[in-house]
Amino acid sequence: MPAHAADKTTRPRRGLTLIELLVALSLLLVLLGIGSIAARRALSTQTLASAADGRAVAISDALQTLARHASDADPANGDLFVARDTALQLRHGIGITSVCRASADTLVTSIGSNAKPWSTALVRLVTDDDQVRVWHEPTRTWILRSVRSATPTTGACGDSAAPWPEWASQRLLLTDRISGVTAGSPVRVLQRERWSLVRGGDGNWSLALATWDAARASFGTPQPLLSPLAAPSAPNGPGLSVRAISAAGTTLADTALNQTRSIVAVIRSTTHPRLSTHTDSVRINVRTP
Repeated sequence: MPAHAADKTTRPRRGLTLIELLVALSLLLVLLGIGSIAARRALSTQTLASAADGRAVAISDALQTLARHASDADPANGDLFVARDTALQLRHGIGITSVCRASADTLVTSIGSNAKPWSTALVRLVTDDDQVRVWHEPTRTWILRSVRSATPTTGACGDSAAPWPEWASQRLLLTDRISGVTAGSPVRVLQRERWSLVRGGDGNWSLALATWDAARASFGTPQPLLSPLAAPSAPNGPGLSVRAISAAGTTLADTALNQTRSIVAVIRSTTHPRLSTHTDSVRINVRTP
């Protein structure tokens, strides 16, 4: 074979050229960039969805608490005072106990045991900010009284002829006399409270709860429960809106709340900056007795 023919024989290629390597790296970078953008968008969407779900859950929890308190009120007995716009004022039962002894304007209540279903149903001690409804057996009605003072006491319940296995817990001095109450009569303990939309020091609007302060003869400082909520003048509605509905389905004025059959309460959060005009909103109907 001639020497010049051997020189023209094609040798096998080994590896990539520099240009091919640069092109491959460029394509890899483009693919990584596209994947990174997609991952960021997916993460952002997931974060927004999680935030919306979290706000909806918080609103739902707040409404469920409000529902429990409102459904415990008895409109026919004057437990609703205000139910309009951005405020709901009511009397809420916190529990029930029983009478150990009763005389004139004083009740001695039980510390409770498992002997009676109502004995251990108080979540806290009675205070002079509370009111009580005492069962009056002769008339088979509940008698409402305010508590002037509540002090600890001890001793057995009942008397030598009719004892029962409980012990005295508190001595309640009432604002008016009460007669005909027998030992063992149930006592419902009531708390006056006001749910409202208030603005905090940070400028955010919150759902707040205030309880009655007897010393000031007014409600105490509202305690924020849920924030941030929509302002009272928000386009989609205020952060809290309340109205009382009659059996005929009409909205009631505060002067006719004893006719309330249901309460419509709506809580709205502020508009999320990343969700355009989206506002979390939950509506609940609370049927009253």
